[in-house]
Amino acid sequence: MNPRAAARERGFQGRLVLVTGGLGFLGLNLVPALLDLGARVRLVNRSAEPLALSWLERVTAGRPVELIRGDIADPQGVHRWLDGAAVVVNLAGESGATKSLQQAQEDMQVNIAGHLNLLDALRPLPAPPRVVFPSSRLVYGVTGQTAVAESHPPQPTSLYGLHKLTVEHYYRIYRQSFGVPFVVLRVTNPYGPYQLPQRRHYGIINRFIMTAIEGGTITLFGGGHQLRDYVHVADVTEAIVCACTDERAEGQVLNVGSGASHSLRSIAEQIVESAGTGRIETVPWPEDHRKVETGDFFCDPRHIEQLLGWRARIELTAGLRDTIARYRELLR
Repeated sequence: MNPRAAARERGFQGRLVLVTGGLGFLGLNLVPALLDLGARVRLVNRSAEPLALSWLERVTAGRPVELIRGDIADPQGVHRWLDGAAVVVNLAGESGATKSLQQAQEDMQVNIAGHLNLLDALRPLPAPPRVVFPSSRLVYGVTGQTAVAESHPPQPTSLYGLHKLTVEHYYRIYRQSFGVPFVVLRVTNPYGPYQLPQRRHYGIINRFIMTAIEGGTITLFGGGHQLRDYVHVADVTEAIVCACTDERAEGQVLNVGSGASHSLRSIAEQIVESAGTGRIETVPWPEDHRKVETGDFFCDPRHIEQLLGWRARIELTAGLRDTIARYRELLR
């Protein structure tokens, strides 16, 4: 084991990690990684859907985790759940840029109010645990053809992106005023196993894969020529793990992406070819999607690589093939 990996394992051994939103896509991928590192894991989730629970049983492989049904907007609950936690990975919230405009008040309550409640529970603690908050590349908005570093001025086009950016600022201010340690990870477009099929407002690559293996039609708005940076969830999990314990990460805002952009059409074609099923259809842009569309996006992940030594390692074609195989197994 190299020195960095050994130090990381020591950083988790026997320590309690609180994962809010732990039955979601990122949470179900993160839990086994934390358990492998010797952490104790406490999950909090608003819902307890049967498929997510069965997947949790699968990824834990008999290892114990504490699962609590609850909402971080509950002030009393948050204080209890924080008890003994050395690190908090705050995955709670709802995803979906278009949905955020359609359900503005609900998105504000879920994606802002609950996070502020968590911070208010942390601020009086004598030694608050570090909070890792996965944000989104959608805080940047329309960025053009330039590779986007963390210094790029944010100008979100959706309420979802605005709410993520707002919470980022809450963390900055609560660190400055109350000493709450944090790391923000601006994740590009993650894909991989364990996204629930009914979650239709995010995870476009996962949705394409599930559609293809069912023999359905993948719909591309406007031809699918927009370029995006897609990163496998195993790489995102590794970035979260690094952010939990590496002292160099504290107080940082870090891009998490592959550094390579691909058109949505080229990925849809790869998925259909690899799956051997499904078809592609091009349709005009729906007006509600056009309003929040950000155009091409190119991620510059050099800061996290230079600071923490993290970089995406799973090549897209191999990642897509693996994800297709995993969903065929998970959804049969």
